[in-house]
Amino acid sequence: MQQSLCGKNKVADTILWLVVALAACLLTEYLAFELWQIDWSVPVLYGGDGATGVQGVKELLRGGGLNGWPFYEPESPFQANYSMLYTLFIRFCGLFTQNFALVFNLYVLVIPPVVTLSAYCVFRALSLGGVVSAAGAVTFGLCPYVQQRLAGHMGLAACECIPLVVLLCFWCVEDERFNRPGKGFFRYRRNWLSLVFAWMIANNGMIYYPFYGCFLLCVTALCLLLRARSFRAIVTPVITVAEIAFWEVVAFVPAVIGMLVGSGSSVTSGAVRGQTGGDIYGLRISSLLLSPNGFGLERGARFINGYRTSLANEEGLMYNENASGYLGMIGVVGFFLLVVLLLWGKAWHGSGKTADRLWFLARLHVWALLLATISGFGAIITIFVRMIRGHTRISPYIAFLCILAVALCAQELLHRLRGKKRAVAAVGMAVFFAYAYWEQQGFFHPNYAGVQTVWASDEAFVQSIEETSGADAMVYQLPYMKSFENGSVNKMEDYTLLRGVLHSDTLRWSYGAPVGSENDTWNKATSELDPAAMVAELRAQGFAGIYLDRDGYEEADWQALEAALCEAAGTEAPLVSDLGTLSYIPLS
Repeated sequence: MQQSLCGKNKVADTILWLVVALAACLLTEYLAFELWQIDWSVPVLYGGDGATGVQGVKELLRGGGLNGWPFYEPESPFQANYSMLYTLFIRFCGLFTQNFALVFNLYVLVIPPVVTLSAYCVFRALSLGGVVSAAGAVTFGLCPYVQQRLAGHMGLAACECIPLVVLLCFWCVEDERFNRPGKGFFRYRRNWLSLVFAWMIANNGMIYYPFYGCFLLCVTALCLLLRARSFRAIVTPVITVAEIAFWEVVAFVPAVIGMLVGSGSSVTSGAVRGQTGGDIYGLRISSLLLSPNGFGLERGARFINGYRTSLANEEGLMYNENASGYLGMIGVVGFFLLVVLLLWGKAWHGSGKTADRLWFLARLHVWALLLATISGFGAIITIFVRMIRGHTRISPYIAFLCILAVALCAQELLHRLRGKKRAVAAVGMAVFFAYAYWEQQGFFHPNYAGVQTVWASDEAFVQSIEETSGADAMVYQLPYMKSFENGSVNKMEDYTLLRGVLHSDTLRWSYGAPVGSENDTWNKATSELDPAAMVAELRAQGFAGIYLDRDGYEEADWQALEAALCEAAGTEAPLVSDLGTLSYIPLS
């Protein structure tokens, strides 16, 4: 009876602090993201990588986008899918609404709570208390990296698999039954969980998070091998890696088939990587440790951001998304703690004790740094495997390892202290965690009013194109921009030409064909013709008009080009959007 009551109390405690963690995360989103400004019918992001995210949601809800004309080919059925979790979420939302802007907003805002949930479950699985687990989980769920990736690469902000990888690493070293071949393999619950976790890991964070997860499991295998001096010791992590690799292969089989039969795939569509990418997009330790918020001090923020501005001006390509790796104050404390523990000469037994876990975390941490730091092992790997180049994207792994280290120390300290000392320590920790949590906010702050204004202007403009040229008209877009990863053209962000696709389900657009395809080659060549020859070619191909984004040119250049195109088309004046940033020249 007493054991039953203890079990019920433990479940109640687990649920209580989970609710607290999720409530804190949602309340923080509302306040820090200023969600009272949101218009649910307009996406919170509308430019750059955000535009591709909105288009991806629209395609999942309504089918393929109408871009890549005049030599349009239906989207290949042979596509890799490495974000299945959120694909399922979006399709589930599609059962209730086809409003892709609403679903996109839900997709963005659900990521931090899901990451918080995953981190909390792992903390509790490692026997941490409810308070510490809730504090650590929400700290990771809304860490600076997650917030900054929300503003662009939403698939990278969704890093809920990372705590699961670390949990698998601990199971490999602490549980002798875990993933051990034998007759009772499928009777052990953790082995089934491992298969489920492996599927989730393989379908999360594009190819990066599964790759880094397998890397840390290989480090785990090395630790076990050196301790036991027997290859039998590495069976568990090797099987765990094989499970992740299996699901990764399943995700990529359609893409491989597509390449073999010549139908293309999302893997090959413009994904040309250079050998130097591992260096250019490598991890910067200074970016992990220096807060753009100045650790909550205005003077500190001015100083650090001045330093960051100097780096951006002086280092050019070498200072890119690797500027967005800040760990938060809790993570910074954990970072130095794990670095110092490398000098700790303690014997490692792989037990569930705090000392053993910290020893192990320190090894995972340093190997993550050695892999990802600029000119580290990752740069060497990229020479041969070019699809993986942005090694700064290991930052959330490092953040979780560091936050977990602090959580373990906090739990151990509270366990050892008694009376007033325990109370004082608890209050001090609460104050520090609260301050650190507050300090790491403000990295996701959409311009709601600005996006809503541009969205309304573009929507009205595209509707006027439909009224002028007909619902199924082909529209040629200028300036030329390859798809994908072209980079900005003057003031026009990458992927901005996707905006037209978002406002029409029938118009057919020239932008969006994969680099090197027939359409892309023709598109680029046509954009280089003089206005009279361009108009003649477009009419021959059946285009109804020319859509021009003026932000892609200097003012004098777009004025001259627009006038020349109007003259060649026999049009007195183009249609112009309400904001004056877009124009449309009918060809008939």
